[in-house]
Amino acid sequence: MSYQISVNDGARIYAGQEGETLFQALTRQGLFIPTACGGQGKCGMCRLKIQSPAPSPTEAEKRLLKDDELAGGLRLACQCVIRGDLAVTVPEAYYSIGEYRVKITKKVPLTRDILLLGCQALEPKLIRTEAGSWMQWEIPPCGTDCQPYLRSFSLASDPANRRNIEFIIRRTPCGKGTAWIFEQAKVGDVLTLRGPNGEFRLHATEKRAIFIAGGSGLSAIRSILLDMRTRKIHKPSELFFGAVSRRDLYLLDELQQLEQDLPDFKFIPALSAPLPKDDWQGETGLITAVVDRHYAECSNLEAYLCGSPGMLDACIKVLKDKGMPADSIYFDKFV
Repeated sequence: MSYQISVNDGARIYAGQEGETLFQALTRQGLFIPTACGGQGKCGMCRLKIQSPAPSPTEAEKRLLKDDELAGGLRLACQCVIRGDLAVTVPEAYYSIGEYRVKITKKVPLTRDILLLGCQALEPKLIRTEAGSWMQWEIPPCGTDCQPYLRSFSLASDPANRRNIEFIIRRTPCGKGTAWIFEQAKVGDVLTLRGPNGEFRLHATEKRAIFIAGGSGLSAIRSILLDMRTRKIHKPSELFFGAVSRRDLYLLDELQQLEQDLPDFKFIPALSAPLPKDDWQGETGLITAVVDRHYAECSNLEAYLCGSPGMLDACIKVLKDKGMPADSIYFDKFV
């Protein structure tokens, strides 16, 4: 059976098939709800408000949403199975999320498990992106799987270039999506991307900014810094880039050049366990310890964080302990 899905008080009407999820129904008809886990109920990003009646929350929703959010009708689109007509509310920004066909133009190894991947827009010819945003990738099915994988990767390039975009991607242990990217994806392959997604972006304040990146977390911050250079944004800032040893650092020449191009910007790489052959003369220790040494007090600063969930949690604690308000700490946490 087919049911009606009314979005934002009837501003848009969609059809939903009985038994499919709200996420599947809206995606099928071109309304792309952000997700970092591909609709598997792991990230909690595909939240929207069910006007009435809101279905009973699933275990995933109880785990990922707060009690007051559930009481207010918030649900996860990937968990809401269609059993009848629905009225939902979504942010209007979701209307601007586009679907793009792109061609892989380059795969450049940066470290043993991180590469830079470039894509060129095919249809439409231009891609709307935002510095700090992420794109959802539709990765082809392989083996016995019949459905594509949905994976999320942060933009690494200057959004001013709307034809060619780049991503910095780290291979995830046991990850099917990154296994395909590293082992099977070839220059010339065509993919579908959706975006821009996310709330991670530079804020127009007069506060000094602390950028902290680990591993492939440099991707979104690189996009922001390149955008700052293009738009001539003067924002005093430091970038702390953490890695284990010298072989895990990358794009050093480019980041050092940004010190020359951006006024009052400082690049600070750090190694947590440098090897004897590295002959490392720079900062050492966990990136949290390095940040801790550089600032006595952070109440009038703001921070932009990209990295593993563990790194984010540790950095947030250090910054809060030094007086930085929670609403001055910005990040997108991926699963």
